[in-house]
Amino acid sequence: MNWGEELWDQYSQLEKHTEKGIDFLDKYCHFVKERQQIELQYATSLKRLIKSSQPKEKKNDDVPFSTVTSFKNILKELQGIANQHDLIADGLATKVTKEVQTVIAEVKQERKKLLQDARSKEAAKDKSIKKMEQTKDTYRAAHGNYISAKQQFEKVDSDLSQSRAQVEKSRQNMISKDQSREDSKNEYILQLTQTNKDQHEHYYTILPDVFNKIQEMDERRITKTSELYKQYADCHRSVLPIVSKCLDDITMEAEKISPAEDSKKVTTKYKSGLVPPDDFRMLDLDEPRDATETKEPDSVSGNSITTNNSGGTVSGKNKKTKKGGLRSIWAKPEPAEDFSHLQPHQQRRELQKKIDEVQLQVDQEIKSKEALIKMREVYTKNPTLGDPASVESQLTIIGKKVDSLRLELQKYQKYMGYSAYSNKTNNSESSDSNYKDKAEGKTGTPVSTPPSSQPSSQHSTPVSDRYSSVKQEAASDDPLHGSNQSSPVRVPVPPLPHNDNAELDDTDALTPGGDSITSPVSSRQESFYEDVDDDFEDHPQAKAKFAFQSGDVNSLSMEVGDVLDIMEEDTGDGWTRVRKGDNEGFVPTTYLEFDS
Repeated sequence: MNWGEELWDQYSQLEKHTEKGIDFLDKYCHFVKERQQIELQYATSLKRLIKSSQPKEKKNDDVPFSTVTSFKNILKELQGIANQHDLIADGLATKVTKEVQTVIAEVKQERKKLLQDARSKEAAKDKSIKKMEQTKDTYRAAHGNYISAKQQFEKVDSDLSQSRAQVEKSRQNMISKDQSREDSKNEYILQLTQTNKDQHEHYYTILPDVFNKIQEMDERRITKTSELYKQYADCHRSVLPIVSKCLDDITMEAEKISPAEDSKKVTTKYKSGLVPPDDFRMLDLDEPRDATETKEPDSVSGNSITTNNSGGTVSGKNKKTKKGGLRSIWAKPEPAEDFSHLQPHQQRRELQKKIDEVQLQVDQEIKSKEALIKMREVYTKNPTLGDPASVESQLTIIGKKVDSLRLELQKYQKYMGYSAYSNKTNNSESSDSNYKDKAEGKTGTPVSTPPSSQPSSQHSTPVSDRYSSVKQEAASDDPLHGSNQSSPVRVPVPPLPHNDNAELDDTDALTPGGDSITSPVSSRQESFYEDVDDDFEDHPQAKAKFAFQSGDVNSLSMEVGDVLDIMEEDTGDGWTRVRKGDNEGFVPTTYLEFDS
């Protein structure tokens, strides 16, 4: 069965069917692209996990445990699996997506040509029919003129009052009309024959040939789709042997683990070589003792606890109260925009609630903008439905409102970042103070050191005191920390440019030599203040191409030529977390020159 014979009168249906076939190929192309992105994201996530999970090689650790060694090898095999997923994504992009796009272009072009050919053949047939109708109308008119002339001649010929000349004139007119009738009749017969021939050839030869070509085109599309399905499967099947081998190697590494050997290594590593102490001797107070015998010191009473801090003593003799007494200390503070008058947990809760509320408004406005943009496109394509200019004013209003909401959202996100940092640094101060007292053998209540007594060298400052000045600013809202301390530095946020198609972005672009530098997004601010884990391997390094002065508690100043450790790579917001000495912070990615 072929379309030319069976579907000779279904031109419009074939046109729609072939268009749906192309649309299906286009959807399949989008599906393959999405799958490719998933594979790339999965491979990237695996590589990031491998990098962050690498155990650090310590110089003084010469006892490699079997669990650690096997885990390192497992990470190597996982790297191989990640590379295979990269190959899957590359195969989908080069073998499937590119081929689908080529097939779509070829089918579209061939379909357009065949449909135009069918329309031109249909127009030629219609033109022949129209010409035949014209000759028929001419013949009908000539025949009517001849009948009228004949009737006029018969009337004149039967009238005895008419002259011979008038009768002859009527007769000649009848003969002329009869000749015209014969000529138009012959032309009509010839055109009718030609039209019938054209119509027969159109429906039995020309149109079936075009429809059969359309059928062949559609079958080629289906066949190519089948091949593309196979290529899609082959892209994944080709890496399965390597993935399977990697998994087998991971199983082998698991079998190499030896609990007995690891226990033996622990014994070797931590064994001191000392012998246990002797038994305690009994002290008999009834027996006389020599005067020269020394009195055993009381290990408990012999210890003393002393503190010599300028900020006060344990006994509290130098404690000072704030002017105004307890009433002024515990007075309820005025509500602040950043909710800093609340406790840290409550502050973060209120800020998060505000962020969610503003984010919901932004999403609603963006949806309204998208609907208006679609409406404008419909009006542009079909002006009879409405005026596209009527939508512009609404888009402008919504755009300004979205920009305002974005600025407000960024403001509360920055507040959230400062709140998280203040809470984390306060906890760090408390834990570091307790640890320091334990290390020095001290007991009692820890006494905080005023800012004037802190060391000036950055390299000798402990981790918890790296940002002591920032802690003082972050704690300025606390009435127990004095009244002459400045508030946390707020980084100005430049207004966002208006764009109808703009999407919500949490960061501002930064280029070398820019006038304003904004902080990284708040989602990375918390990770910036986490303690450095010494169990990871050495970090890659980069060199500073430009000088950068920190204007934010989260950033880090650097000079040209400084060698920095990369603690966290740029995730797309234009900032990289680095370490210089004992200090860590964010610097612009464009200011760095990475080692090859």
